Amino acid sequence: MGLIFKDGAPKQVSPKAARTRVMLLCIPFALMGLFALVLLAHDGLLGGLNRQKAMSLLSAAIVCGGLIALIFGINAKKMAIQAQGSQAADDRPLWLRRPEWQGGHISNSSRKAVLLVWILVVFWCGVLTVLSLLVLPPLLHRSHAAGLIVLILPVLALAVLIFTLRTTSAWKRFGQSIFDLEQFPAAAGGTLSGNITIPARLQPEHGWHLRLSCVRRQTTGRTNNRQTIDKVLWREEKWLRADLPQMESAQTRLPVFFKLPADLPDASALPGDGVHWKLEASATLRGPNFLGTFEVPVFKLAEPPEPVEDQARAHVISLEHLRESIQSGIEVLDLPQGGREFIFPAGRNPGFAGGATFVCVIWTGIVALLLLKGAPLPFVLIFSVMDLLMLAFVLDLWFRCSRVVVSPEGVLAGKSWFGFKQQTKIPRSQVSSILADIGATAGHALYYDLKAHGPGGKEIVLAKNLKHRPEADWLAGQMTAALVPQQVKA
Repeated sequence: MGLIFKDGAPKQVSPKAARTRVMLLCIPFALMGLFALVLLAHDGLLGGLNRQKAMSLLSAAIVCGGLIALIFGINAKKMAIQAQGSQAADDRPLWLRRPEWQGGHISNSSRKAVLLVWILVVFWCGVLTVLSLLVLPPLLHRSHAAGLIVLILPVLALAVLIFTLRTTSAWKRFGQSIFDLEQFPAAAGGTLSGNITIPARLQPEHGWHLRLSCVRRQTTGRTNNRQTIDKVLWREEKWLRADLPQMESAQTRLPVFFKLPADLPDASALPGDGVHWKLEASATLRGPNFLGTFEVPVFKLAEPPEPVEDQARAHVISLEHLRESIQSGIEVLDLPQGGREFIFPAGRNPGFAGGATFVCVIWTGIVALLLLKGAPLPFVLIFSVMDLLMLAFVLDLWFRCSRVVVSPEGVLAGKSWFGFKQQTKIPRSQVSSILADIGATAGHALYYDLKAHGPGGKEIVLAKNLKHRPEADWLAGQMTAALVPQQVKA
């Protein structure tokens, strides 16, 4: 413990060296805890585990986990104190205190993500492999039903390994992308402009998707049960043409230009909790898809810089072309008697619905396992209610179909599942605006709802789970325009 507990003034240590030191120190405790858990699972499932031995193995695993949490907690506290001390002693502006922002050349953060994923994959694949080899053969010999349930362990390990290999393949193919800021730092109320340079010549199928987000990150809970929550405060998106003009044959350059709001908080000078401005560039390609993430410095400045020219304007895809590129499937029809009809078919987001279905299937398997093992009834009821709510959400994603008719008389919103229909009629006097608001979230992905706002803050959802913000805003504008009576020409 002398590597962590030292007397006297703390010595300045780089975060990378500190993390390496702590991980090396935790390896023996992790191996001991893993060995205790494997013995506990093996002997428990084979029926050769008495109460005293079970308590001993469980206590050993808990102690090892607690020591690892303690070591990481002490290191995090020391690094926070060191960072606060260095920040207090540093009189430079906040945007000059982060090494990755120096000079306005910001690297893609995908390499760190790939390394972290590989560390987690190696650990969990090792755990699942050991458990499968020790537990699966005896269970298959004794009970086919129990053995089939445990088969999910190697399947999960294989799925995680395939995902990691695809992520690594994408990182190797695209290399290290760089975002060069035209104005450093970006001024709140001004613009974020520059170029993203990718060291590979890429030709996407539907164009380039750029997204700028302001996210507030907050970590809550105790050391052994911490939870990190990212709340999106603001987001703007753009789509660029696939055939962008390039200066060099071995590179791809994406022009970036976003107008920044003036009423949002500054970026944090330190990683971790705080406000983070993230620029993301993505594209659908043959093989691995491209995704680049850059954390950018956005700050309120006493003297905002001079306005710059929007170099991306000539390459932005029109909203009509965008809807064709993303293949949304949403239909907009002009009615002969006036007004417009908007049809939102079921199953528009197969990726989102498929992920929710996968989680629901796993949760249903857990409920079935609880029933087979004769778990206490209140415990089973709680998990079953959660499973039913999850199933209702999945069915809504796959089978909900919405139809909205907007005219100068008002809004008629209908929705149906399996032939069952429900309609809501809203008079024109009760509709003050139709806007796109953030609805469901899946990780960092946001899905938008179209809502009719009425007097007194009343809201009625017209359509749900729109994947792209530009299309959601365009649909809200089309609905708003349909509320205005058309002038009859003489």
